[in-house]
Amino acid sequence: MRVALHVVAGSRGGPRTYGVALALALAGRDDLDLVVLTDQPSAFPGIETVLLKGPRPLADHWGVPGILRRLKPDVYHNTKNALPLRTPCPAVVTLHDLAYHHFPETWGPCSGLSLTWHHEPAARRADRVIAVSEHAKRDMIEVLGLPADGIDVIHHGVAPAFREPAGEAPDLPTPYVLSVGTIQARKNLDVLVRAVARVRERRTGPITLAIAGRRGWKTEAFDAACRTTPVSMLGLVPDEKLPALYAHAALFVQPSSYEGFGLTAVEAMACGAPVVAADAGSLPEVVDRAGLLVAPRDVEGLADAIERVLDHPAERERLRQAGLERAGHFTWERSAADHMECYRKAASKR
Repeated sequence: MRVALHVVAGSRGGPRTYGVALALALAGRDDLDLVVLTDQPSAFPGIETVLLKGPRPLADHWGVPGILRRLKPDVYHNTKNALPLRTPCPAVVTLHDLAYHHFPETWGPCSGLSLTWHHEPAARRADRVIAVSEHAKRDMIEVLGLPADGIDVIHHGVAPAFREPAGEAPDLPTPYVLSVGTIQARKNLDVLVRAVARVRERRTGPITLAIAGRRGWKTEAFDAACRTTPVSMLGLVPDEKLPALYAHAALFVQPSSYEGFGLTAVEAMACGAPVVAADAGSLPEVVDRAGLLVAPRDVEGLADAIERVLDHPAERERLRQAGLERAGHFTWERSAADHMECYRKAASKR
């Protein structure tokens, strides 16, 4: 089977991580002839690529169909929420989440309109839709009215680098509490800052809060919390340095009100970091019983969970071992096999 995989790789974030890792896993299969359509061919060494030029969504709607007519793939898969108006072959789209439906106030007006106008029609045009969690699938059925039998749930994997022995510890005061991800309102990082402030008030020893990720949008509450509580802002951390950053953390916190999957929590578990996550979105499904779950806007509850991990070595070790076991369920090889099954279903529809 020949598959054209469309990956937007020029900007950091979950969809890029997913697209690049999936391409590398698919390229290792003997039953697939893969070509990657991308804005950054250098991210795919040893894989056939086609450079996509021009801004989205114009490139999606006008450039991609002509490329597909030339390549003649059996299936086209867009890994980031969009599809051309028409495709000359069966089409699959990965719709990562519907956060813009549930938390429209956390998006800029242009972003929200773009997501509504482009992503939802793409899901309805697709021959198959991939959801990255059961929670995301339920959202697509309930909010968009998509038929359940047209959606395949395929979890992400974890890159092998996150399962290897930890590298040199980062230059941070220990112990440090870590969070990784784009700084935006629905991530509830203001709640995390306030929770750490509570913990500092109740403890005699030092505690560092380290946040890695690019600044996003609607960060006013986070900025206000940081004015009274010191935070180590790490910015975008290179991929090769992330495993050590996770591995040396006293714990990892993902307090988001909504995630389509929650890859950073799985990466943290794979590195042996105890995880505290919000009891919301896909996080209970992904973390399962391997982490502590807290209501997403509960400052006091989050502070208690952080203290529980910091002050009880036995609990910290229990979470560490449970996380390692849970992370073992998420591999890109398994994800690639599930994607292949989805492609076969799509190819049979035309």
